Amino acid sequence: MRYIIGVDDHDSPIGGCTTHFSWLLFREFEKIQVKLEGYPRLTRLNPNIPWKTRGNASISFVVETERDIDELLDIVWNLSLDYIENVSKGYNYKRSPGVAIMNFRHDPLLEHIYWKAVTDVVTREYAVKISEKLGIKTKGGRGIIGAIASMGFKTGMTYELLTYRRRENWNSPRRVDFNTVMNYDLAFFPYVYANVDYVSKEQLIVSHGNDPVLYGLRGLKPSVLLEGLKLIRSEDVEGYQLFETNQGSDHHFKTSSLKPYSSFVGDVTIKKVNVMRGGDCMLFGYKFPVIVYKETGELNQAVRYLLPGDTIKVYGAVKPSAEYGLVIEAERIDITELKPDQMYINPRCPLCGGSSESLGRNKGFRCRKCRNKFKEDKIIQERPRSVTIGVYQTRKYRHLTKPIFLETIYDSKEDLK
Repeated sequence: MRYIIGVDDHDSPIGGCTTHFSWLLFREFEKIQVKLEGYPRLTRLNPNIPWKTRGNASISFVVETERDIDELLDIVWNLSLDYIENVSKGYNYKRSPGVAIMNFRHDPLLEHIYWKAVTDVVTREYAVKISEKLGIKTKGGRGIIGAIASMGFKTGMTYELLTYRRRENWNSPRRVDFNTVMNYDLAFFPYVYANVDYVSKEQLIVSHGNDPVLYGLRGLKPSVLLEGLKLIRSEDVEGYQLFETNQGSDHHFKTSSLKPYSSFVGDVTIKKVNVMRGGDCMLFGYKFPVIVYKETGELNQAVRYLLPGDTIKVYGAVKPSAEYGLVIEAERIDITELKPDQMYINPRCPLCGGSSESLGRNKGFRCRKCRNKFKEDKIIQERPRSVTIGVYQTRKYRHLTKPIFLETIYDSKEDLK
C-alpha cells in the first residue's frame, strides 16, 4: 500500500525541528522496511501568521509498506511523542504536534487546504472537517493543520538540503566557513539562491536557533545541492536530508485579500511618501498605508524617490495597526508608471539672454541684467527621475519569496533536470 503522511509542530524554543524529526523517522522506516518514495516535501505555510513556529514549515512524504494505515499511524505518532518528550520538550512550550495519514491519491480538496494554509488562516476545526471528508486519519493537536496542508502540496521546483548537527554540538556555536559557502554559491549560480547576502557579507544558510539544523542550502537542482556537502567546510554533521519545497514560489501571493494576516497584491497610485524617523517609509494612496521597512534595503531606498501620481503594484502582508486599522507591509513593489518630474523656470530675456525675475502673477518678467520687461510663459523643464520602472524586492527573503532572477530560470525547465 502507498500512503501519504504529514507531520508538523515538532520544534520548541529550546530545541527540536520538524525536519529533524522526519529525518529520524526515515531512519526508523528503513529498519522496519517502510520505503520512502521520492523526496519528502518541506512546505512553508502562510508567513503572515503571528503565532507561527520559527520557520512555519510542515513535512509530508509518500511511503510504500505492507503495514495497514492504523499500524503505520501508531508508529509515527509514538515516535512523535518520543521526540517531543526527549528532544524538543515541546509540550512545555505549548507546542501541539500533529500527524496525518491517508491512502495516497490526488484530491482537489486536499490541494485546496494547502492553498488556504499558505494564503489564509486555517483553524483546527476546519482541518478536522477536511480530514473527515477525505478519510484522513490524524493524531495530535494544532499540528494536524500543517500536516494536512503539506499533504496537499503538489510537486515544487525548488529544493533544500538540510544538514543536522551531532547531539554533542547542539549547545555550542555553529561552525561553518563563510568563504567556502560564498565560493560554492558563486560557482553554482543561478541554480542556488538565498544562501549569501553579498551586501552585508553574511551567510544565510546557517540556522540561528537551538534546533539541530547546522545549515540549509537552497537551490533548483538536487545534484547542485549535494555538491555543497563536498565544498562547504564545517563542523562534522550527523546526517542530511534533501527536501522538495514550495520555497521561492510566491505561492503566498496566489490570492489577495485585506483580511489581517493575509497577503495583498494590488495597484496603488502614490499620493504621498513619508520617510519616518529610523528610516521606514510610509506610502499613502491606497485605502490603507503601505509600509516599507528600512531593513528591506534596496526596496526601501527605491520608494523614497516615488512622487505623487506614480503607479505601483504592491506585494505584501496585511497586518493590524492601532493607528491606521490595517497596514500593508511591502515585500516587493513593481513600479509600473512614473509621472514626469516637472519644474517651471523663468524664461531668459529675449534681448540679452539674461536671467529674469517675476513681476507677479500674470504681470510678466524683468531681466536682471538689462532690466527689460517682457511677457512670456514659464518654461517647463523635466528633471531626470532617480528611480526607474521595474521590480524592487526586499533583500531579506522570506522562505516563500521568489527571487527576481528565478523568473527566467523557471522558464527553462529543461535546465533543471
